Amino acid sequence: MIVDLNIKGKHAVVIGGGTEGIRKVRGLLGQDCKITVISNRANRFLIDQAALGKIKLVKAKLRDANILDNYSDAFLVLAATNDRELNRKIIEKGRSIKAFVYAADDPAVSDFSYASIVNIEGIVQVAISTSGRSPLMARKIRIKAERVLRRIIKKADIENARLQEFARQAARPHIKTVGERKEFLYSVIKNREIQNLIKEDKIEDAKSATLELLQKWEKKDRT
Repeated sequence: MIVDLNIKGKHAVVIGGGTEGIRKVRGLLGQDCKITVISNRANRFLIDQAALGKIKLVKAKLRDANILDNYSDAFLVLAATNDRELNRKIIEKGRSIKAFVYAADDPAVSDFSYASIVNIEGIVQVAISTSGRSPLMARKIRIKAERVLRRIIKKADIENARLQEFARQAARPHIKTVGERKEFLYSVIKNREIQNLIKEDKIEDAKSATLELLQKWEKKDRT
């Protein structure tokens, strides 16, 4: 089962600063979560991210997983060392503090597997997964799929997704039930004036038209 895990405001602990650890850090950046990286060495990328305040970098030579005692608030624990036995200890310790755990060298012992993601403007994400059987093939298939998706997903689709978020937030205080809000959001997509404004790249005008539509929707509900 592929899920989009919401880690906003949560604490992710990455143990290991090598290639796999850096890959996991890159995936976490931009997720609006707290990131701690624990490693016995740090390359320029990790040092730079720490200097920018995007991660907390802890240099430590690890012999066991007891350092996780200091991170009982961890929501994710990602074991990415080059020591298979140590990764297993990290997994066990992570579970003991009720965190979701992942071992870079063996997804089978992890709570989840990493999908290969097609990310279009941070709005549309499409996940390609082999359920941990072959990350290499997942990446190869993702490259093929991305070429197709970037052709068929238009700028108007991206702007519609952004407008839907705007419309949902605007409607929530005024339209009380989920069913009615869903109907309103469908009406935004079907509204010819709003869709033409999006195609003409008049996004602020499209937002104004959406608010006008919301006002009409409210008046209709009162009658």
